[in-house]
Amino acid sequence: MSRKSAFFTLVFLLVLLLGIGFWSWRALEAREQSETFRIDRFDRVLDEYVSLGSFTALHRMNTEYPMETKLLIEDVLDLGRVDEADVEKRLRRYYLDSTVQVLLEEVHRQYTDVSDLEDDFTQVFDELQKLHPTFRVPRVYTQISCLRQSIVVTDTLIGISLDKYLGADFPLYKDFFTDEQRFHMTREAIVSDAVSLYLQYLKIKGSSPTQN
Repeated sequence: MSRKSAFFTLVFLLVLLLGIGFWSWRALEAREQSETFRIDRFDRVLDEYVSLGSFTALHRMNTEYPMETKLLIEDVLDLGRVDEADVEKRLRRYYLDSTVQVLLEEVHRQYTDVSDLEDDFTQVFDELQKLHPTFRVPRVYTQISCLRQSIVVTDTLIGISLDKYLGADFPLYKDFFTDEQRFHMTREAIVSDAVSLYLQYLKIKGSSPTQN
């Protein structure tokens, strides 16, 4: 079975499990998906701030990506509250760690182009909208979680930690993860992980972000 076929199979099974009744209680307006779905590269803005200490990048994090920055600082890295004094300096010091720098370099190497992931997300979201016209396509963004979390979701966002999908044989993983865990830490697992967790979150409809 091809990877894309596997995605469709996953989605159909999840939709059947969730049930049509689940979608009916979501009072969401139907929204057409844009012809060109794009993954938002928040990880690049973060890296610009870490690497260069760029005030422009920090300003973008606070104005263009306020929720993504808040989730990263408060929920993923647990560095404190996003409005605390000097929290951005703590964030930068955290990412300048030598181990984290190895992760950043590998993410740069493997994920310069994410068009294949955008194509896969487009097909899955299109299929979901055909099945349930009220399904609201979330905004998908990328981040570096320093091996903390794979996927972070809210009502409208899916955050993908690219450093958790560098391949089962990535040397650094052997120090932190079991063989079984590493087996799933691949590029091919990103879309299925993200969509399944997002659908689970919508079903549970918790008050705080669900993380994997």
